[in-house]
Amino acid sequence: MRHVIVGTAGHVDHGKSALIHALTGIETDRLREEKERGLSIELGFAYFNLPDGSRAGIVDVPGHEKFIRNMLSGAYGMDIVLLVVDSKEGVQEQTLEHLEILDLLGLSAGILVMTKADLVSPNQLAESSEMAQEMLVGTSLEGMPTVHVSSLTGQGLDALKNSIVQKVNAVAEVGQGDGIPRLYVDRVFTMQGFGAVVTGTLMTGDIHREQRLVVLPQGREVRVRGVQVHNESADRAHAGQRTALNLSGISADEIERGDTICPIGYSQVTDNIDVSLRVLSSFPRKLEHWTRLRFYLGTTETFCRAILLVDETVQRGETAQIQLRLERPILTFRGDRFIVRDFSAQHTVGGGQVINPFAARHKRFTEETLEVLDEWKSAGDADVISLVLTQSRELCIPQEFLHYYLSGSHTALEQNLKTLEIDKKIVRWKGGKQFISAVHRMEAAQATLLGALRDFHEQNPLAPGQNVAQLQRQIELDGTAFERIADRLIQGKQVIKDGNLLRMASHQIQFSAEAEGIKDQIEKVLLRAGLNTPNLGELETQFGEYPPHLIQQTFYALVNLDRFIKIADGYFIHSDTRKESLNLLTNYLRENDIITVAEFRELAKTSRKYAVPFLEYCDGQGITVRMDNYRRLRKSAG
Repeated sequence: MRHVIVGTAGHVDHGKSALIHALTGIETDRLREEKERGLSIELGFAYFNLPDGSRAGIVDVPGHEKFIRNMLSGAYGMDIVLLVVDSKEGVQEQTLEHLEILDLLGLSAGILVMTKADLVSPNQLAESSEMAQEMLVGTSLEGMPTVHVSSLTGQGLDALKNSIVQKVNAVAEVGQGDGIPRLYVDRVFTMQGFGAVVTGTLMTGDIHREQRLVVLPQGREVRVRGVQVHNESADRAHAGQRTALNLSGISADEIERGDTICPIGYSQVTDNIDVSLRVLSSFPRKLEHWTRLRFYLGTTETFCRAILLVDETVQRGETAQIQLRLERPILTFRGDRFIVRDFSAQHTVGGGQVINPFAARHKRFTEETLEVLDEWKSAGDADVISLVLTQSRELCIPQEFLHYYLSGSHTALEQNLKTLEIDKKIVRWKGGKQFISAVHRMEAAQATLLGALRDFHEQNPLAPGQNVAQLQRQIELDGTAFERIADRLIQGKQVIKDGNLLRMASHQIQFSAEAEGIKDQIEKVLLRAGLNTPNLGELETQFGEYPPHLIQQTFYALVNLDRFIKIADGYFIHSDTRKESLNLLTNYLRENDIITVAEFRELAKTSRKYAVPFLEYCDGQGITVRMDNYRRLRKSAG
């Protein structure tokens, strides 16, 4: 079933609440002061069945100028608007301001409803209708149909319902279950025995019972205990439905109107956004840099500063690419419509769309900033993905992050990614969490890593490779990106990883003429010493004519070439000595079954200082097994 929200707009006392009561039989003025004063203060909600059998939710917004914020909260979720004008009074101040807001929000499906038609003559009704239609010229609602009604007599109500059905059929189908669900809270209260309850219009996607969500900007995780749609319990709420959620894990006094409820995986908030802003011609002055404004998105209200990037001012009636610096972080997606009012909340300044929800702080009046703004302004969906991947500080972007830029449909995002992948513009990294990179940045990072390794090998010809952590810091890649770039090069057999070292696959340890001489002398010393080898410090003293660092580099190069074998910390023997000593030990054990440290010491002509670590090395290698004070061959080594 198609789910739509029908909303009202118009001046105070023009009959919006009475119209809804006539359509639905539901009284939307629920507060005592509303009933006493005869005007709507808060949003009112109702629902009714249309002639085609579908059900529509309806939002009654307050018309009084003091309650514009409440009007904005209701307008944000509308699919269709009933712009209400009193047939006798005609267009009034709040009629125009509401129309400006609806136009800024891009709402194009509407019906002009001339109320109290029974109180005026046919001529006056025609004249009022004509004047009302004239105010629509140049707006998103230009040319919408007019219906004359009387909430008192019932005149025109059937015609209005039929007109709503036509509009419902014309409105594009909302992607149900295929977008990121967002519910902007417009009411919160406690229901005895149930706990916290919030209401709002579900913008996209679905929300179901037992789903885990997050309340923003607090970041509190909650569980959906129950769902109601149009005052009826349901297992699931769909996009376009008035929704009430019973939440566990939070109390009502920890939530307020303007908070947002969404899935945990799509809850990254922002306080710096690039936007396209149209300043209304009715705004009494030009917009200046660093002006403090009130920002409205959904039911959220926060203060912000206007950062003018191209000019010092934006004139009335002009549209400009600017940045808004928010004083309270919000959840927003590219394409979201917003409204800004002046600091005193006396005038609507203008509104527009979010262009980049996670914008960097730009330098004003630079060519680079102008170029970036132009790229974002004209970008299609695939271009937007490329811009995010190119301009982000991170090389590897989580795929779900792209939904902040293409929030409407998982399917549409996937199609765009497949096209970019086929065109070899992106790479999708394998692994548990899906990361994506721009190919040109990935190739540049690969080249940087390979270049750094080549330089390291040139400067350290005796080193087997570069420490992974050191290399990562050097090329300034985060852990996620470095791991994926390195793995790609390893799989491509360009790089080899050995423990915590990386080296070029083509790299071989190179000995200089001086190092070659040191190498030959050290090898001779260790071969003659057998198990009784000097340590590195003793070798440095013995070969004092050479620089200590060169002796160290040469020694460890021989270790990495497996010419010297590490037996214990600071204790190395020649590989030929290892082979001979192992043969000596295993032959003895095959004949005698067991051996003690003292017996091995005599057998190998060494001291306890060297015998013990060698035997412990053999234990660790799985050659022998210690039993009390003696050792025997492991069966597997026998």
